[in-house]
Amino acid sequence: MQDPNHQNHEAPLPEELRAQLEKFRKRLWHIKVAEAVLAGVFGLLASFLLVFALDRLLPTSGTLRLSILIGGVSLFTLFAPFWIHRWVFRHRRENQIAKLIAQSFPRLGDRLLGAVELQDQHEDKNSLSPALRQAALRAVAQEVSHRDLELALPASSHRKWSLVVLGLFLITSSVLVFTPQASLNSLKRWLLPLSDTERFTYTNLDLSELGTPLMVPYGEAFTIEAPLKKESDEPAVARAQYGNQEWIETPLVGDAYHFNFPAQQSQDRIRIHVGDARYTLQAEPIIRPVIERIEATVNYPEYLQQAPLTTDLRAGFLTALEGSEVEIQAFINRNIATASGQIIPLTAEGTGDAQALKVSISRNQLTTEKIAIGQQSLQIPLDWEDIYGLATDQAIKVQLESKPDAAPAAYLQGIQRQHVMLEEETVNFEIVGEDDFGLKACGIIWQGEFTRPSPETPAAGELTLKKGSPTETNLNHDFAFAPMTLDILPQKLTVRAWAQDYHPDRERSYSAPITIYILSKTEHAQVLKVEYDKAIGELEEALRREQNQLDQNKRLEKLDADDLQTDEALEKLNQQNQAEKESIERLKKLDEKLEQLFKDAVRNGEIEKSTLRKMADAKQSIGELAEKDLPEVQKKLEESEQRSNTPEKAKEDLKEAVEKQQAAVQKMNEALKNANQANEQLEAGTFVSRLKRAASQEDGISASFKENLPKIIGLSMDELDPVDFRTISELFLEQKQTANDIRWIKEDLAHYFARTQKDEHKQLAEKMENARITEAMERLTTATQANVSYLSLSNASAWADQLRDWAKTLDGNSGGGGGGGGGGGGGGMADQDFEFMLRVMKMIQTETDIRARTRAAEQLKRTMEENPASERPAPAELKDEPGTPAEKDNQSPSTI
Repeated sequence: MQDPNHQNHEAPLPEELRAQLEKFRKRLWHIKVAEAVLAGVFGLLASFLLVFALDRLLPTSGTLRLSILIGGVSLFTLFAPFWIHRWVFRHRRENQIAKLIAQSFPRLGDRLLGAVELQDQHEDKNSLSPALRQAALRAVAQEVSHRDLELALPASSHRKWSLVVLGLFLITSSVLVFTPQASLNSLKRWLLPLSDTERFTYTNLDLSELGTPLMVPYGEAFTIEAPLKKESDEPAVARAQYGNQEWIETPLVGDAYHFNFPAQQSQDRIRIHVGDARYTLQAEPIIRPVIERIEATVNYPEYLQQAPLTTDLRAGFLTALEGSEVEIQAFINRNIATASGQIIPLTAEGTGDAQALKVSISRNQLTTEKIAIGQQSLQIPLDWEDIYGLATDQAIKVQLESKPDAAPAAYLQGIQRQHVMLEEETVNFEIVGEDDFGLKACGIIWQGEFTRPSPETPAAGELTLKKGSPTETNLNHDFAFAPMTLDILPQKLTVRAWAQDYHPDRERSYSAPITIYILSKTEHAQVLKVEYDKAIGELEEALRREQNQLDQNKRLEKLDADDLQTDEALEKLNQQNQAEKESIERLKKLDEKLEQLFKDAVRNGEIEKSTLRKMADAKQSIGELAEKDLPEVQKKLEESEQRSNTPEKAKEDLKEAVEKQQAAVQKMNEALKNANQANEQLEAGTFVSRLKRAASQEDGISASFKENLPKIIGLSMDELDPVDFRTISELFLEQKQTANDIRWIKEDLAHYFARTQKDEHKQLAEKMENARITEAMERLTTATQANVSYLSLSNASAWADQLRDWAKTLDGNSGGGGGGGGGGGGGGMADQDFEFMLRVMKMIQTETDIRARTRAAEQLKRTMEENPASERPAPAELKDEPGTPAEKDNQSPSTI
């Protein structure tokens, strides 16, 4: 470089010296510029190779790569400018060059520096002459020309740097040639250190399915599967480490490594080393998701007309109606990623073929498609994973039990299976209908049957008592059954309740039948007689027991006072006390029974007052015994067994107990006597009624023949019109039944006389025997069967008159006919009071019956208005179901 000011020197340096200095300067510049360039290139190559080498060992962070890049580039950006500035820009002038030479050749350098300074000095006569200055400059030039100024150059390492750079260049070239993927990847990561360029490795794992952070089950051992990517190296072994725990080594199985980690509870990182690949995962143990609630929505079949029902499914079991559709919803405490389900039919042999079940997901809720419920039960397993890939440790497995729509049930409550009543009475009972899924209606149906042949038509009918709705599963209706309101004559009725649900193909369901015997007053009296016989039997048993207890108390009374205080005696007294309590309870029940029989006898209206008086006296005695007499005996026995008593006091109490018990036994005997007398009178009264009823039946047969005589006379049974044939057949059955009744009357009269020895009954029995009525009734029955119409008409009429005459004779001899009070003597105040009481009771009963029938009529009216006949099907035939007492129902009321 030329000195920019050399043109202005007063005495320029000699040209050869200047050229020599210029050569030295250029040489200096070339060396130092080369050193700067080589340093910059070295920095770039070295930093690249460093990044490449580090990438081969481990993943480098962007910060580290940035630091390396800055360090490598800084030799170009910082060191090279500094080096050039120092050796180029600061060594441009001749004096700067002279100073540099002086560092190696001090004397020569000083002379050069002086020569350089001389060329700028101004000449005058008082200073150095120009000739002298020129001579000095030439002398310096002469001295420098014999010297090699390059020896004064500073120490240089550019040749070494050149070799180093060349070596680095060759290494870089080799790397680029032999490992192009790795080197280009490192070049990119070196040039763009902060980019997201993934580090190139020859071994590559596919960890894309693992979350960030990786969620693992809390407190449970877990496995991480690390599959190799395609075209990756396949190291035989890989290892992993959780936090600072021991390394886990695992072999390559197939194309993946499986790392089995022990249970963890703290958050940490997982390092995986395989080949030249290094991976770091952040792991966080979390508790497995749990089911917050699970429920099912049941959509019922359309015919039920019911809204969908949502029910809890935590038990994992649901009974669903056949034909329904079930939708299952499960709510998890964490959002769901995937879900699936199956439908597995349950068979007697096990399980059927599974079918896929569609499951939809909405955040933390999974919902199945609607599952149709058929005849088979179903098992519904549901599998799901949350957004972290974790499944619950409580698997969802729901069992849907198929349930057919069962028929409704109907019941009759508040009435016994067999009930006896007069036609003017009213009986109340409850109609109950039940169904699981709604009742349409419930009601009652009845079918009558005459216990003896009758020209009347048996009763048959039904009522719809209450209508339901799709949501009503229970229907109750209190029904007042009044035969007179329903125009039902005395007969045997089979009654059932019915209920109907909303199933389109199902008929009504019926209850178990009850049998109601609607009796005439004569039949009612016979039933009362049977029941009163039972009550007398209970009274006789009670008397026998009380007599036995009295005998035992008398034995104890004979003991000395001191002996009554022994443990054995006290134990016997206690037993007597307990036996007396039992006797009291039995008499109370018997008193209730006698009271009901007395009320029924008063209601009958055809039982004589004297019979009623005896029944009332017996009932009153039994009531006094149960409420007063026997409790006093029991109290004294209880006092006598007290251990705190003195012997004398115990003896006195026992004596009083025996006295009172003797009086009670006597009273029981009197009550039994009155009951037996009432029973005899009741039985005797039934003979009159039975004879009158037989006469009435014969009159009916005679009247029927008389009415149909023009159509049937002279014809055989085969020649009769079907209607007339049926009429004659019914008359035959009625005549046969009447003949049986008369035979039983005759036999009962004989037995009654044997017990009572009453002459009027003996005389009547002899008259019936002399009249040979049994044979006559058999002949009349045969004539009726053969349609010997005129003979049947006349004989039936004659025997009706005879039977009425015998009834009148027997009634007159027994002092009946509505007469008097019992005990003879006529018309005492007590009799008048009793007769007044009977009239009041009869009035009350009549009024009660009228009110009951009125309520029944009003109820029937409301029922008919609410349920028009057009809405009611025709009465169905009632049949005895298995297990019903059909045989007992066919018995006559008198044998029940």
